Amino acid sequence: MNYLLRLKKQIERKIIIETLQNLNPLVGIKDYRYFGFGSVYFADFILFHKYLNIKKMISIDNKFEDEKRFRYNKPFKFIDFEVIECTKYLQNNLNWDDKLLLWLDYDVPLSRDILSDVEYLASRVKSKDFFLITVEAECPLKPKDFLNMFDEYIPISYKSKTKIKKDFPIVLNKTLFTALYNGLGNQISKLDFLQIFNFVYKDTKEMYTCGGIFGDKTVFDEVKEKLNEPDYLSHDERIINISCPILTPKEKTHLDSFIEKNGDIDCRFKPVKDVGLSTEEIQKYCIFYKHYPQFFESVY
Repeated sequence: MNYLLRLKKQIERKIIIETLQNLNPLVGIKDYRYFGFGSVYFADFILFHKYLNIKKMISIDNKFEDEKRFRYNKPFKFIDFEVIECTKYLQNNLNWDDKLLLWLDYDVPLSRDILSDVEYLASRVKSKDFFLITVEAECPLKPKDFLNMFDEYIPISYKSKTKIKKDFPIVLNKTLFTALYNGLGNQISKLDFLQIFNFVYKDTKEMYTCGGIFGDKTVFDEVKEKLNEPDYLSHDERIINISCPILTPKEKTHLDSFIEKNGDIDCRFKPVKDVGLSTEEIQKYCIFYKHYPQFFESVY
């Protein structure tokens, strides 16, 4: 599936871009180097260059058989592309002196290799480096097997089959944070991590993304002041579910015409009800209406 056409993934990207734009006066985002997994669509790379003006970019992939196709689809000459395993690139190729925006955007379940990469990354980052990670949000194993595989990463209060079944994204969050702090503990400089993004969404498979910025209390206070704490950002274990209805262009235009200054819609108003959506669906749309994409066929 074309990664640019996934509705909820696109909302996630737009929120991330808006957040980084808001933080630009604090960090100077155009001077960062973006490291990610572009696939053949390079969706994040196109958007991060277009809206954040980032020109230093690295894309990697481990599918050696598709190398020619990856290089052919590279949208900008300045993107550095390599077919290489993530672990090898992080440990041997990445220049950690750069200002870094790192997104390990996996389409697979959590693994011990991924956690090892997170630990290593956290041991090398600097203040004001950004880090995001995406993995599958559905447990691929029986709860008992998951607990056995990741035992040393899961906090005691989350080591239960019930937690794995009912609150798996929260368990993922705690597991990833253990890996992060294992890595930060190996640093000479004292760094912490401020979570900004904590999403679950489902276009095809259910996915989980968390991310934020490294720094200290001074940096974090400045970040929070710039962001004004919108409802779709989270600094704790509160999961933001990007769950909104799929709308026709006519439905979206109609609903937008009733959105008030605070971003809400009075669902009691008859013309709003005429759309045929439930109150819950309309309220979910209101949370993400600024980031809701519309797709049209283009002939070129």
